[in-house]
Amino acid sequence: MTTKHETDEHGAVMKTFLKPPFVGLIAFLAVFFVQPLGHITMILMEQLIQHGTKWYSVFLDKPPVIPDGYENFSIMDSSIYWSAFIIGVIGIAIIVWGVRKDTEVAGTWAGFVGACLLWTGWVEFSLHFHARYFGVKALCIDGTYAYACAENPATKPEYFLMQGSVGFLLAIMLYFLLNKETRCNMFRWFHKKLHIKVGKPSRGLTRNFANNVAIETLTILWFFYVYLMFLYDENIFGEHHWFTYLNFVAIGLWSLYLIQRLLRFKRVTTALRYAIPTAIIFWNTVEIAGRWNWFKEFWIHPLDYPIQSTLTLVALLGFIFISIRTARDKTKQIDQR
Repeated sequence: MTTKHETDEHGAVMKTFLKPPFVGLIAFLAVFFVQPLGHITMILMEQLIQHGTKWYSVFLDKPPVIPDGYENFSIMDSSIYWSAFIIGVIGIAIIVWGVRKDTEVAGTWAGFVGACLLWTGWVEFSLHFHARYFGVKALCIDGTYAYACAENPATKPEYFLMQGSVGFLLAIMLYFLLNKETRCNMFRWFHKKLHIKVGKPSRGLTRNFANNVAIETLTILWFFYVYLMFLYDENIFGEHHWFTYLNFVAIGLWSLYLIQRLLRFKRVTTALRYAIPTAIIFWNTVEIAGRWNWFKEFWIHPLDYPIQSTLTLVALLGFIFISIRTARDKTKQIDQR
């Protein structure tokens, strides 16, 4: 039986989490730990799900010769893609649940989690499939392009297709730029600085939190994947180009600016929505530093680092739990339906 003293202590702890800077910090960490977990999920699917029908692209004259111990970047496995399709369906179901729930807490979390599953299951593995279907080679660490590398490649085939989607990305970004209903501070900043008159937001318009958060998450992930690919491209800039170093510093400073603002937030759900772009932007500094081999990226070697990978999942679940529990304070959120 829980004593009154224990209940009071528990309440005191939860009240602490409801105050700055903990509200913003917990939201940031919750979103931040999703990023390596997405990589871990994809790598484990590639390495552990290998029991389906395997085939090579019809565009290859003959199957490439893969040396022992090398990873094959040309073969396709039906079981991987069926699993990815199911993950995407689960993501869609979570988003739809959030839309039907029609509350801020449920909508925010459902939109974010559902979008991450949809991104991994449908977007990344769709590119994974078509890169192999069209015979795209990987970029190995030694600078050669091949269907197999001796170690984890610098760039996998699917990310070259991601880079090629830049035209679609810019076209879609135009919609967000000219959308008068946007709540995004960045687009509002562009409206002001570029003198773009899109009209005033509709009065009394209710927000579909799950749908808005899902689209925002997918777009931000897409934008920075494409952006990094252009930075890494040796024919444009390159990972050791001065412009890439400049971007590393600029993104880092931008992240710190966003984080210090986030730490002032008092409402959990608002903080979470602000934390999504903030954490993803900050993650790019981690990605670039990993590209420079400043540290070992355990999230792309989850079977070699099971403890670190497991702790990442535990940390994520812990921060999600804390954020949901603190968001249930009636003065801090509107999830009362």
